[in-house]
Amino acid sequence: MMNWRSHSLLLLASFIWGFSNVSQQNILQFLGPITTVGLRCLLASIVVLPFAWNARRGFPPILDSGKLLAVVTAVSFGLGVCLAQIGIGYTTVINTSFFINTWTVITPICIWILQRVKPAKFTLPAAGITLVGTFLMAGGTLSALTIGDVLCLLAAFVYSIWAICLTEFVRRFDGALLISLFQFIVTGVCCLIFGLLTEVFNWQTLPNAVPDLLILGVLSTGFGYVLQAVAQTKVSASVSAVILSMEAIFGAVGGILFVGENFTTLSFLGAALIFGGVVLVQTTCEAELPSRQKSVLGARKPQPI
Repeated sequence: MMNWRSHSLLLLASFIWGFSNVSQQNILQFLGPITTVGLRCLLASIVVLPFAWNARRGFPPILDSGKLLAVVTAVSFGLGVCLAQIGIGYTTVINTSFFINTWTVITPICIWILQRVKPAKFTLPAAGITLVGTFLMAGGTLSALTIGDVLCLLAAFVYSIWAICLTEFVRRFDGALLISLFQFIVTGVCCLIFGLLTEVFNWQTLPNAVPDLLILGVLSTGFGYVLQAVAQTKVSASVSAVILSMEAIFGAVGGILFVGENFTTLSFLGAALIFGGVVLVQTTCEAELPSRQKSVLGARKPQPI
């Protein structure tokens, strides 16, 4: 039986994440990308803190191996978010939305390489479809990929590593909210310090950045994650990931409505292929995958975003 409440919450989360890509680009007029990541993650940590504090009861002690895993998770989270935030400054909101969404297709291949878990039979065809989609969105030639496009694709790869680490941590310790709070704080503090040291910061323009910063930090990174965490407990990993992949569609709509971007025929076909590859991985592979890989595919990419 379909869980309409959970599905609606997931769709709302994907709507927030998709349209927040517009704010992710707009805020670069007023703040540097690394400073932006630092501030938004610290805002998100404030939102998540009461939920994580409530979830701390019964949390098992973390061994040294678990601490190392937590650090790797936080580092991969921060690196992925920074790559995406820098990348969107050099490409379109539409391209960002779809290229980063390729992390879902990249993840099972990374699992195959890192954990020796053979991917389901439709994974490689889905990866091929997604690659063709990327080629078309680049205008029919890979030489037309901008530095922003490349950074977003690198972010998708790093998000795949993050998803694997996050899933392994949650499998061992069942602390999704706690590890999220940890990665928000680590990324927020480190990026804010690094950003203030290396980027131009103008206090006079900060008020202009506040609306977009609140959308990114409170709504997208903080509130959006809580929505997803609550809803996904009632929905299978594959269904959750398919609904959340609608973020790419909402992001494209946001780019068209608020930034004045347009789909060319090639980019429209490319976007359709990328989205199709993502859905193919999620809907046709679940029955064949080990439970660990299913949970990874159902994980949410970090929201710097």
